[in-house]
Amino acid sequence: MNANERTRTSRIGSGRSNRPPNHRRRASFVLLAGLLAPVAMALPAAAQDSTEVVRESDATLPADGRSRRSLPAVRIQGTPPLIDGRLDDAAWRQAPVASGFVQVEPREGEPATEATEVRVLYDDEAVYVAIRAWDRTPGEIAAQLTRRDQSSHSDRVHVIIDSYHDRRTAFHFAVNPLGVKMDLYRYEDTREDIGWDAVWDVATTIDDEGWTAEFRIPLSQLRFSGAPLQDWGINFARDIARRNELSVWAPISPNENAVVSRSGILEGLRDLPSGRRIELLPYTVAQVRRGPGAEENPFFRKNDGAAELGADLKMGITNNLTLDLTVNPDFGQVEADPAQVNLTAFETFLPERRPFFVEGSGIFQFGIGMGDGDGANQSLFYSRRIGRSPQGASPSGQGWVDRPNQTRILSAAKLSGKTESGWSVGVLNALTGSEEARFAGVDGSRSSRTVEPLSSASVVRIQRDLRGGETTLGGIGTALFRDADVAADLGLRDRALTGGVDARHRFAGGDYELRAYLIGSRVSGSREAMLATQRSSARYLQRPDADYLSVDPDATSMVGWSGNFEIFKSGGGPWRAASFTQYRSPGFEVNDLGFMPSTGFLEQAAYVGYRQTQPGDYLRNWGVNVNAWGAWTSGWERTNVGGNVNGNANFLNNWGVFAGVNTNVGGLNPSLLRGGPALRTEPSWNGWSGINSDGRRDLQVSGNYNWSVRPEADSWSHSLSTNLRWRPSERATVRTGPFVTWREEDRQWVGRVATGPDDHYVFGRMEQTTVGLTARVDVAVTPNLTFQLYGQPFVSSQSFGDFKRVADPRAARYEDRFSAVAATRDGTVYRADLNGDGTPESFGVPDFRVGQFRSNAVLRWEYRPGSALFLVWSQGRDDFTRQGDFELGEGMRNLFDQAPENVLMVKLTYWMNP
Repeated sequence: MNANERTRTSRIGSGRSNRPPNHRRRASFVLLAGLLAPVAMALPAAAQDSTEVVRESDATLPADGRSRRSLPAVRIQGTPPLIDGRLDDAAWRQAPVASGFVQVEPREGEPATEATEVRVLYDDEAVYVAIRAWDRTPGEIAAQLTRRDQSSHSDRVHVIIDSYHDRRTAFHFAVNPLGVKMDLYRYEDTREDIGWDAVWDVATTIDDEGWTAEFRIPLSQLRFSGAPLQDWGINFARDIARRNELSVWAPISPNENAVVSRSGILEGLRDLPSGRRIELLPYTVAQVRRGPGAEENPFFRKNDGAAELGADLKMGITNNLTLDLTVNPDFGQVEADPAQVNLTAFETFLPERRPFFVEGSGIFQFGIGMGDGDGANQSLFYSRRIGRSPQGASPSGQGWVDRPNQTRILSAAKLSGKTESGWSVGVLNALTGSEEARFAGVDGSRSSRTVEPLSSASVVRIQRDLRGGETTLGGIGTALFRDADVAADLGLRDRALTGGVDARHRFAGGDYELRAYLIGSRVSGSREAMLATQRSSARYLQRPDADYLSVDPDATSMVGWSGNFEIFKSGGGPWRAASFTQYRSPGFEVNDLGFMPSTGFLEQAAYVGYRQTQPGDYLRNWGVNVNAWGAWTSGWERTNVGGNVNGNANFLNNWGVFAGVNTNVGGLNPSLLRGGPALRTEPSWNGWSGINSDGRRDLQVSGNYNWSVRPEADSWSHSLSTNLRWRPSERATVRTGPFVTWREEDRQWVGRVATGPDDHYVFGRMEQTTVGLTARVDVAVTPNLTFQLYGQPFVSSQSFGDFKRVADPRAARYEDRFSAVAATRDGTVYRADLNGDGTPESFGVPDFRVGQFRSNAVLRWEYRPGSALFLVWSQGRDDFTRQGDFELGEGMRNLFDQAPENVLMVKLTYWMNP
């Protein structure tokens, strides 16, 4: 159960991938914001006492030719330390000291401003880590009490363990001075799986010399080989919040794209146990739902209660392979998805929040998009396809419908880990049930209909490391099978298969990198299902002006492919550069288990960037990017050519700014007429900017401004959002963020009107205003007892006028592409003479105003390690009207006049490790 969308980040490496800067949105500047990797230099250690000080060893030279700092692994002789944060156990005197931390930020490579010492021990049960964080002014130690895994203004110490020693993956554990835990899984060297949660112990103490942290990390939570003698990768890090300083034991750099691969070495672990690990997590959920409804509705229950039982089982097949099984899983999410108004032909991407799919998701991620904005969401596996809302339509006519909101997941299983020979393996399967909708007519008749077939979804991912992790070869396959008879009745595909290979290769000391993939897809189903597939918004094979496309009405299957090639300069100094090429054939289809808005194109992009990480007279760091791109359909119709310049800077006072400007020269858009001919688009400009105050302060303010303009079409938009974060105490955080968007669009889609043999594509001039507010309150009584309150009211209106139809979609001048339409409103429709023959045709009134309010309150108590009690209350309100005039006061009043739906839920989990 996930109370809020996770906001944590380790700060180390920031989890960013080598995706090109997004050439369509302001997110492009983040590519410059700090990919981390080690510097290759031997740094002397320093001791605070007479205990042995471990110095960096030059004995181990991996594929990149860099030396590694090393630390002997010491097995406990006698009683293991008591985890109380005091570091006074006799066992710690056996352990050598790792020290000599160096800065990553703000002054890369310089000694840390405060000394840090680390000791490591192990036995047959766990790895033990003791960290002494010396501080000459302990009264200035920053510590915020929050829920687990939440980022905060706090000092923090980190332990990063590459127990596979593959220099690509690692288990990351962190804690702040008040004992608030954070853990995550690192993969592909720099990326982060923030959904990974382990069961481990830590205790902290603040004293006159700084603070201490004492970790006990069970071997059952790690994955490692069965060799009698083995080395692990290891690194330690420390945040000093008041200085915004990050330091590490094994040096890493914001100027290189590497984190795990630059870890030091924990040498000589012997005879680790190979016993089978078993963890069992049973759960029970009880809830009552109370909402509005008509008393004459036979399916309506004013108070609708339900209870569930289920269990998750985690079993270690070997030391490094784990099987996760779940029976009757609780796949509910506590926080509602954010409100959005989608006026396009394409699906809205929604992030995953369900714990089973979030945890350990890194191995299954296979991105197929370009850029770090919307393109980063495109993937061969989109887990929200599993358990989605039923896709079958309800029958028309008067009466009542009882329809499930989600498809029930009967069971699911994951196998993940790494073999002794270096193969990373991930296998996932989920079985979803058949769903029925019930209907009751006004005449008292009853009926039912299947609205979702029984389905099985599977994903298989394998990767092989070579050259010490500098080269990786991989493969992926996905499969979705639906009950064929029911799928045919609902017009759904009954089978969807994808398969592909990918490769990553680093060279020149890890400063350059190649990435490539090749994927094929095959979908099949009834003729009706495949006809809908060919005519879908992803490809529009029915376009009348594209002689290279065609629709086969008798087809029962479709195949396609996609290829991608990327080359980066990601290290070796402050300069960055990359080039990207991607092609998708028109028949490529992955949306049964993946996420892909469109296909049938060739895209190319390139960028050059510079980032300065050393502080100067005024700036802590700054960066600038220059990007360019072009796109064509598979028939070589140019759809877009453009570029942007963007940059960001952080000042010495820890304020930050960013800005960018983007231009597109326009082209032929194959989707604006939604199956009609391609429409020529006009040149456009857009930009973005933002500012944030010092995050170390109790009160932080940030703001973002976005704009766009298309002068030829007299269309524009402005969007403004602000966020205020206030820490009234070390136990509480309040966040509030209003947002507003104004938009005038001269060619907003209204509809397609058939008039005999001809179709008319009708557009209108739209005025849109959207206003909303997101608010959160987080209160922590202890690190294990927290309360969160979330709320978001949202009102958006769209009004239309100046209707027009497409006259010449490829005309050079904007005014020649459209003909004005004189439309008269008649109730819920407009009437207009589209053919010019005096006979009016009709189309629906497109004006509307929508309001939505979502809120919840979550009390979470981790009453023992791995076991938790949740008490959740949520409320939702919805309002919709065909009036398009924006009135904020009236819109909010109407929204809160709607009867709410309230849900009260209690969930109890109990972790067992028999």
